[in-house]
Amino acid sequence: MKKAEEKVRTYTGPDADMLQASRVMHGIFVEDKAAFTSFDDTFADPFAAGWLQKIEDCSLLLIDSSYVNSLAELTKKVDDKMEECRSFFSALKYFVEKAFPGRKEIWARFGFNDYESARKSQTKMMQFLGILSKTADEYKNELIAAGFSQEKIDQINTLQTELTNADYEQELSKKKRPVLTQNRIENFNECYSYMQKVSKAGKIIFASDRAKYEQYLLPNERAIKPQNEPAPPES
Repeated sequence: MKKAEEKVRTYTGPDADMLQASRVMHGIFVEDKAAFTSFDDTFADPFAAGWLQKIEDCSLLLIDSSYVNSLAELTKKVDDKMEECRSFFSALKYFVEKAFPGRKEIWARFGFNDYESARKSQTKMMQFLGILSKTADEYKNELIAAGFSQEKIDQINTLQTELTNADYEQELSKKKRPVLTQNRIENFNECYSYMQKVSKAGKIIFASDRAKYEQYLLPNERAIKPQNEPAPPES
């Protein structure tokens, strides 16, 4: 299967600047619509309405921070759950040492040698908790006798499930980001395309009117005069 081609922006400069320029040019175009439709009926209705709708759509995309906020919340949820897992293991470690004083071979069964690696990685922590749950169940009588309750032992599975779910939600959100980015680029490019069409025609229609000609320059053309375009009329 052919890989989908990645969309790239067809303009330079910030999205907000392009969108502002598009909105301004749209307003000028509406005032001059009769001249445009006489030149090319492509600019007849619903061209103006379609352009404005695209501007509004892009405006919503520009201010929509829901994805960023959502990912930040999910990341915090994972971080908080990881901290809860670390705190839980610190308490469990105390009771393991109490139940099995000096028994390093049993301490190893409870992951004492693997914890430093697991505490830094949510993936490793999930695996760590799975093994820890089985070991705690195997030695539950000794742990309970030392003061670590069955409820606490059961909490290991709960923590593993909650961390797994939080990690899944975070990773799923990350996977969605490229799709959202491509959708944003596509919409902004379409908005810019409207402006390009109007600019190209406007510079022909108003070739003899310097002030009007300059109203239809694209943002980048205001800084650099493009080649192969009709020169603006002399004052």
